[in-house]
Amino acid sequence: MKFLEKLTSKKGQVSMEIGILVAAAVAVAAIAAYFYAKNVKDSQANVAQAANNTANALADIANDSVEGISSLDITGTATTTP
Repeated sequence: MKFLEKLTSKKGQVSMEIGILVAAAVAVAAIAAYFYAKNVKDSQANVAQAANNTANALADIANDSVEGISSLDITGTATTTP
């Protein structure tokens, strides 16, 4: 019952403690939001670079395949000379 009496008291002690807890929670949430936004921004750049690398690798493979096709003759044997 002392806890209930403390909550209903007019001294302001509980109000100050609750205010400090709320301020701390807001500060922690702001810091977490900053790091979340920073990580999202960094991951976006990393994803873009990975996509470019994949596209370049696929283009290289396609070029190699086209060059291999162009070196075939009608019978299906390669016409390249060693």
